[in-house]
Amino acid sequence: MKFQILLFALLGLLLFACTVESPEDPLDVYRNIAYTALSPAQKSSILGDWTKAEVGAWTNGNYVVIFQTKDNMGPIRVVVDPETGKVVEILI
Repeated sequence: MKFQILLFALLGLLLFACTVESPEDPLDVYRNIAYTALSPAQKSSILGDWTKAEVGAWTNGNYVVIFQTKDNMGPIRVVVDPETGKVVEILI
């Protein structure tokens, strides 16, 4: 009987551990890849918190991370390949 209770408790704990969702945004990975690819000058021109940058779908299954900038040059767009985890190009 003790074995069954122990087994039930262990299975319940395992089930609970597998269903708890991470509060982390999965798009944060792409934001981080894009931000680290920027030059120091580009990083300093970002308006607001870079961790809140907009992420959207792009061509060929890639993602685009859009950083708003302080100057009048417009946003910096960084295209990230989700399969390789590398920057494809930086569009200024």
